[in-house]
Amino acid sequence: MPQFYVGTCAFTDHEGLYPPGVKPADRLRYYSREFNLVEVDAPFYRALSAAVSERWASVVPEAFRFDVKAPGSLTGHRPADARELAVFRQFLDPLARRGLLGAVLLQWPPWFHASADHRLTLELARDALQPYLVAVEFRHRSWYRDGLASAVARDLGSPLVTVDAPDAGDTTVQWDPAVTSPQLAYVRFHGRNAETWSQPGLSSSQERFFWRYSADELDGRLPDLRAMGARAAAVHVLMNNNYGSYAVDGARYLRDRLSPLPGAQMRFFD
Repeated sequence: MPQFYVGTCAFTDHEGLYPPGVKPADRLRYYSREFNLVEVDAPFYRALSAAVSERWASVVPEAFRFDVKAPGSLTGHRPADARELAVFRQFLDPLARRGLLGAVLLQWPPWFHASADHRLTLELARDALQPYLVAVEFRHRSWYRDGLASAVARDLGSPLVTVDAPDAGDTTVQWDPAVTSPQLAYVRFHGRNAETWSQPGLSSSQERFFWRYSADELDGRLPDLRAMGARAAAVHVLMNNNYGSYAVDGARYLRDRLSPLPGAQMRFFD
């Protein structure tokens, strides 16, 4: 049977998830009672110490999984930083030792188009993260011509991230439920707000992901998600539409259809 893991990108700020009085230090413990997966995006922006991941590892169940977004200095969002990479690897180690680490996400910027030089950059980044499983997310459509994205991911031994996102030109990619690694299929739901996707001057990333999926929209993806589960040992499904309760609502809906928790009530959108 395929294992479905469902959760949100980040666990700190979600409306409708934490009751009043839950302290920030207790949020992950509470989160892990409802979801079995989280994507940790903080290391993309700043270094976190191994003490942080040690603490996180101590409060979640053994069946819980962390996916971790690699530092922006590794994906060209910031200048390369060898020290930041070393600290990041130290951060990953406690999660890996306890069997809680799913994959490290390399999310490439919209200007990272398909080219021979960029393919070499991919290989170097993958090598810098050995022996961890590395998932690859492209944001430029040139990678999806003639099946290139899937071929490159297979050559790297990496899950290719399947993306649900708006159609906003060459700097967005469309849904492609390819399974390029037998270990893991990795799916991210970004919302479908084409108006805000590339809009300059937004006050926060939440505005970019201002989209609440309907039940019909999520139901439309279920056949592909289940088919991915037949081809990979595990499927990680993450909601990145982090605005208000939107990500939590979507994660609950998909979890209850793919991998309901024992005794969980089926939840439906209004």
